Amino acid sequence: MLDIEKLVALRAVAAQGSIAAAGRELGYTRSAISQQISALERTAGIALLLRSGNTVTLTPVGRRLLEHTERILTELRAAEATLRQATGEVTGSLRIGVPFREGPAVMSSALTNVRREHPKLEITLAATTDQRVADDVRLGRLDMAIMSRMGATPGTPEEGLREWVLGRDPLRLCMPKDHRLARRRSCSIVDLREEAWILSPSGPMGQLLLGLCAAAGFSPTVAATVDDVSAAVGLVSVGWGVTIAPELTPVRVESSVRRIPLKEISAYRYTVLMSRDGEENSPAIAAVVTAVHASAAQFAFDRDAASH
Repeated sequence: MLDIEKLVALRAVAAQGSIAAAGRELGYTRSAISQQISALERTAGIALLLRSGNTVTLTPVGRRLLEHTERILTELRAAEATLRQATGEVTGSLRIGVPFREGPAVMSSALTNVRREHPKLEITLAATTDQRVADDVRLGRLDMAIMSRMGATPGTPEEGLREWVLGRDPLRLCMPKDHRLARRRSCSIVDLREEAWILSPSGPMGQLLLGLCAAAGFSPTVAATVDDVSAAVGLVSVGWGVTIAPELTPVRVESSVRRIPLKEISAYRYTVLMSRDGEENSPAIAAVVTAVHASAAQFAFDRDAASH
């Protein structure tokens, strides 16, 4: 019979791309992980990894086995959650990822309430980013996280994850209140050919803007590059340029920024809470989910997008 610890080792190797990195991730030596993989391959009777120097990739059979592993881990987590649910106690510890710089403040009041109501539950917050958060949760570096996803729809969870869409807010063109176009009800990208832009070239909104400008036949004049959307809107408020940002992105003085639709965009920022699939009935996870939903109801989200 297959050994779950060896399957977890295979999963870590696949995620990290090397046996040494998998060992660091799981807290084992490189030799220990290598031995686990070799034993798993002997049990399977077929190679599961392709080795090339210090890097490894899964064989087709290895990839299929990994799919089964994710489902097995989900069922194990669900079984453990059932046992914890039977006690009814909200105890233990949770590591929760929060995008401090740009995420809506929906988590702060929610987690404060959870700590007050369940003093035996230890909550540790960790800064995270939308780019790595799914891997952090799926691989157990975090127990839960809140993240943003841009697009016309919220998308679907990756295998091994459970998600709750808390709400959405549309992407808007942000400009200083005294901008020449500030009185318009909407703008087109061609109206902004001569504008100075504040953007994050590698972020989703920066990529969106660059694509829109390319389709309109020009390259934007970049006045500033930033690594978070709140900083971009802050620069807009002092007249440094214009940007694209979710409507609920805060700014120190709201009246200093005008937010209007950009005709070429019909996308939203979806605010998503996630945990590992199978753990949603754990008392600690369930307490956080309930509190975050209650907190999200106080925000000016588009509530039609929310799901449980």
